Amino acid sequence: MEFEYNWQNNEANFGPPISKEMDGGTHITFDILLKKDDKYFALRRECIPGHEVPPESEGEKLLFLCHNLIHYGESVEECVKRIVKSQSGLEVVNCEIVDLRTVLMENSGGKKMKQWGIIPFIIAKVDAKPEPGIFGNEVSEVVTFTKDNIPSDFAFGKQKLLTQILNR
Repeated sequence: MEFEYNWQNNEANFGPPISKEMDGGTHITFDILLKKDDKYFALRRECIPGHEVPPESEGEKLLFLCHNLIHYGESVEECVKRIVKSQSGLEVVNCEIVDLRTVLMENSGGKKMKQWGIIPFIIAKVDAKPEPGIFGNEVSEVVTFTKDNIPSDFAFGKQKLLTQILNR
């Protein structure tokens, strides 16, 4: 079996946002929930930077976790700190892997791709609450919640996953 490795920004990725998709490849990314004290934060935006707008948005901004790919040679902690800083402007105090999911990736039209996703779910304790207007108008609202009132308008159906993880 022949493999072709495509590298962009040293990300361990075999598919979008890189132009070539590798059948049977693996996409390793992180979903990161921000936390300060007993409050969690989600960012309302059009999409995750560098990603497609989710089809379920129907023109409305949805809630997102911080999310991106690990870079080659990065530790989990280095990766989480980089992603959180770049998407929220905040510093990570500490982080913990609380779940690991494998999924069959889908494109923006909902079509299953021949590509697996491995997604560690991280809770990152941060030094402050994120502020709307981060990086211009990219983040229009920061929504604060607890495990007892998880918002329903998360992209990619994350409310169900968050409910499972936070209520263990």
